[in-house]
Order: sequence, then structure tokens, then C-alpha cells
Amino acid sequence: MDKRGTSLGDLYPAVITIVLIGIMIGLGIFILTSTSDAISTETITVYNETLASGLTEAGSTLTTISDCGAHDFVVAYVYNGTTADLMVVDTDYTTSTEGSITGVAGSVYLNGSINATYSYTGTGDTSSTGTCGVLETTGTGVGGMAAWIAVIVVVLAAAVVLGIVVSSFGNRGASV
Repeated sequence: MDKRGTSLGDLYPAVITIVLIGIMIGLGIFILTSTSDAISTETITVYNETLASGLTEAGSTLTTISDCGAHDFVVAYVYNGTTADLMVVDTDYTTSTEGSITGVAGSVYLNGSINATYSYTGTGDTSSTGTCGVLETTGTGVGGMAAWIAVIVVVLAAAVVLGIVVSSFGNRGASV
């Protein structure tokens, strides 16, 4: 009868399996995210959106930033919110492709109401029921599962260490 117990060589299949699962989850998330962005190809223009926080140095975000697949924002015009025909010069603010407008220090329009006209690339889907929403929700769910890989690895490592300790105590020769 062989009483050698568990060896470190027995870990190889388990380690390879966990590494492969991690790689597949990572690839799955990448593919879902890429697909979500790929179907978001419609150019959408929003006219005179009133920014609730106004023009601040901390920055204001556009309402559609949370729309499914919205990306590549381009702000065309910013108008004074109180005088609709008074355009804010572009040296008084900066914009980002992520959908924010930030006031420049010293601007006379700081902390004032503004309206923005901009365009962005997206699906126009403002709910989670469309294809883009389903892809993003699935990607988030799979990403949450990826956090469990660390727990599985720790439990597996603890089981191996415990197995080695128990087998070392069990291998003491019985004297006859």
C-alpha cells in the first residue's frame, strides 16, 4: 500500500485550470465590452441641454454620459443659461471626450447656468433593455465573478497545505 500522500506535483492540473478560467473570464469581459462599443455607432446630437450644476471649476457632466455605449463626446457650443443667445467663448471652458465641461479659473461664467450643444457616439438606448444594455450588464456580472477567483485560489492553497500537513503526520511508521 502506498502512503505517500499528496505531493506538490498534484497541484499542476488545478493551477492550470484556475489560470485558464481566469484567462477565459478576462477574454469574455473584453469581448463583451468591445461588442458593446462596436454596436454603439450612431452619432447623436443634443441641443441646448441645461447643465444642472452650471459651469464650475470642478466640472459638470452631460446628462447622456450614462446612456448605454455613450462615448466620444464633442461639445460644439456652450451658451449662457440666463441669456440664451450669449455664447460662452471656448477659452472659458474645457471639454473631454468622456462627457464633461470644466470652467476655467477667472471665467465670468463660473457658477452660472449654461446650456450645451454636443454630439456623441452611442446607441440612443437610455434604458437597460436594449442590446447594448444587456451586453454591459453581462460584462459587469462576469466581472463580479472574476473576484471569486482569488477566493478559490486561497481555499485551494489552504487545502493543499492542510493535506501536506495531515499526510506528514500520517506517514510516521508504526512500530511493530
